[in-house]
Amino acid sequence: MKMSRHAIPTAIAVSLLISAQTATAGNESRSKAYPLSNGLIEVVADFSENAIYWCGVGDYALLKLSKRGSDRIYVWQGPAQSAAKPGQRAVTFSFQPPAAGSGSTPLTTDVSIVGNSLSVGQAKRTCDERTASG
Repeated sequence: MKMSRHAIPTAIAVSLLISAQTATAGNESRSKAYPLSNGLIEVVADFSENAIYWCGVGDYALLKLSKRGSDRIYVWQGPAQSAAKPGQRAVTFSFQPPAAGSGSTPLTTDVSIVGNSLSVGQAKRTCDERTASG
């Protein structure tokens, strides 16, 4: 099969475009947020990593709930079985601190620490973090 001299540059351009889109994609596509009762938000991620959970709740808070970037998001429950998607793991967040929280705000994004918090803006910025899973 013989290719025209225009087909090769076109194929290369398409390949570069697809690679660029993949490289610039953030963690937004790797998680899904589900509203629960009492204002709780459950985030299910395709890979259990802190940044992906924070990204999911930050993205949801900004785009779906129109929260301000300075509003705080708190870990309500660390990784556990999902209520929204049985058989999957999820982290539950709230805009109110849980009664059984850590009491202080550690300098970490660890979602296993109940009461840990980030601002909505900080959570949304985790969407751009490179993760161990790619």
